[in-house]
Amino acid sequence: MAYDAIIIGGGPAGYACGIRLAQKGKKVAVVEKDKVGGECLNYGCIPSKALIELANSVNYLGDMKVLKAIPKIDMRDWQDWKWKMIGRLTGGVRTLLKANQADLIQGEAKIVDSRHVAVGDQVYEAENLVIATGSVPVSFDGFDGVIFNREILDVDQIPERLVIIGGGYIGIELGTAFAKLGSSVTIIEMMDFILPGVSLELSSVVQKRLQTFGIKLMLSRKVKKVDKGKVFTISMENGEMIEADLVLMTVGRKPNTEGFGLENISPEMDGRFIKVDKHMRTSIPNVYAIGDVAGQPMLAHKAYYEADVAADNIAGEDRECDYRAMPIVVYSDPEIAYTGKKGDKETFFPVAANGRALGMNSTAGSYWIYYKDGGVITGGGIVGPHASELISEISLAVEAGLSLMDIGMTIHPHPTLSEGVHESAEGGYRKQLHYKTVG
Repeated sequence: MAYDAIIIGGGPAGYACGIRLAQKGKKVAVVEKDKVGGECLNYGCIPSKALIELANSVNYLGDMKVLKAIPKIDMRDWQDWKWKMIGRLTGGVRTLLKANQADLIQGEAKIVDSRHVAVGDQVYEAENLVIATGSVPVSFDGFDGVIFNREILDVDQIPERLVIIGGGYIGIELGTAFAKLGSSVTIIEMMDFILPGVSLELSSVVQKRLQTFGIKLMLSRKVKKVDKGKVFTISMENGEMIEADLVLMTVGRKPNTEGFGLENISPEMDGRFIKVDKHMRTSIPNVYAIGDVAGQPMLAHKAYYEADVAADNIAGEDRECDYRAMPIVVYSDPEIAYTGKKGDKETFFPVAANGRALGMNSTAGSYWIYYKDGGVITGGGIVGPHASELISEISLAVEAGLSLMDIGMTIHPHPTLSEGVHESAEGGYRKQLHYKTVG
């Protein structure tokens, strides 16, 4: 059977590309060896945010001093709910593929050549091949018994002492959640600050806030080995040793380029990633790569976007990727979200001056907007409650070439957190209503 395109991988990049191509009238197959939805839907983005939501709810009531008893969290009940929720989502993806007449082939794909893919004993032919195989956690020898994001999200009880190796976004997000749920959390990071790659202007707010949850940060430390006995013993290169009941490894992810016959076509590589051009094409003209396997940052919304671009190009359109307005989010407490790039100037508004934030008892952070002469917005960063839901307004401004006045003249509902973006924009061209800069 001949297809216009075969997509290897049924995660966000793969299933999105399959649906988009089918919507354009192309005959397409998506090959998935595990569950549709990939890492994000089944083992990452979705369940981790559900856990964070649970932890935030418990913590909020505790902070407000309205609880008269310590709540008991039954993780087994939560796990039952989580898997039912995930089942609804994966079922939805399957339904969408079928409704759009995209074939879902369950099994392990093996590339035969640039136009043929084997799944079991069946060989399929395609005019185009799309590699959307995602990524896997980075691991090291000598780290006995450590777990990764999949396993920590499947625990049926809250660990008493949780040590997290890695102070990147996954470590900070999950560490904060488990601390709120009652774990004694220690985060070990080799840098002297958390969230490498995030502006210190933003990450420093979160780093300070972690202390209020009782999280211990061990910065400028490198783990030498982990030994598993009755408890875990974590040994540092400087000789320090600590114990834990559970050790979570979050030192990054690497592209999944093994086990599906990539060597049979040998596309040009960019380090560990498959090298692609702005059309998401590899060095082989009819082979595309999208999502985590095609380069940093490893984000599901980047994967969705690249799926769109690849589908358009396979369908005969000429479209290039443009990441300048792509937001990046850390689901910490407070959340961090940023987009675009810094301009010549910046304006900000403190979260503590926002009435809705005060009512939520969440006042740490600020709204930043970066701009250039003429007030044209080039980017922005938000540290505060629901930053992930607010950053899109600034991303839209960057994408559309809007100015500070475009946001400032737009009526924002009251009382909302979005007013912080509004007042931040106002601060760049006139005095703000609810904040006065000192000096």
